Amino acid sequence: MPRQAESITHLLAQLDSADPQFQPAAPLYIHFPSAVVRAPGTHLDKDTSAATPTFSVSASALSDLSLPNCDLSPCSSATSDSSTSTNPVAAQQVPKYLVVGLDLDAPFPSFPVMGPFVHGVQADLSLATDRLHPNDDFIDLELSPAASVDDNRSSPVVGYMGPAPPGPSSPHRYMFMLWEQPARLTRDTICEKLGIPATAEGEVGIVARARWDQEAFERKLGLGKVVAGNYFVC
Repeated sequence: MPRQAESITHLLAQLDSADPQFQPAAPLYIHFPSAVVRAPGTHLDKDTSAATPTFSVSASALSDLSLPNCDLSPCSSATSDSSTSTNPVAAQQVPKYLVVGLDLDAPFPSFPVMGPFVHGVQADLSLATDRLHPNDDFIDLELSPAASVDDNRSSPVVGYMGPAPPGPSSPHRYMFMLWEQPARLTRDTICEKLGIPATAEGEVGIVARARWDQEAFERKLGLGKVVAGNYFVC
């Protein structure tokens, strides 16, 4: 079993440090059609968490980022300037993001020899700055415009697989972690670096998903610190 990555250990410590009775919002929201995971450790059933999720990120997690429409951005420290909203250079400074979903407890929390098990990897996500308003605390993540018109780029690196813990198991933790995507990376180059096929739906077999080496994943892609994360249990 691979040693648990430092990024996972650190994020868990952050998410679990608060009083569980208070249930504060995590810096990453996980959106399903009939539920939104705001507090770490929220319980969901298999049906609720079966669909591919979308995400939104806290403005406070992006405190060092100046957005093109910084006059609207709650996470920009820049002074409002009408020229920035039409400045193509400023627009290029906004990074893309990638998100990874992991089951930390496969097949059993007491015996996680198959974990972490990767449930999905999606690249080329952008901040939905066109829908940003001054009082927004969270900003939606969406496929970047280039990816949304390119079927290949819009495909996931690893297609999402809904939770399916074994019947006798206690609930598993399903963690989602968000990084800035290095500018040189595309969906296809990520697949190449990971040695997985770049298929239309991100089809990856069980063997490749199990015992996912998160540290190697981060090293191969040159990822920095985790921007935000959250987890639910199922």
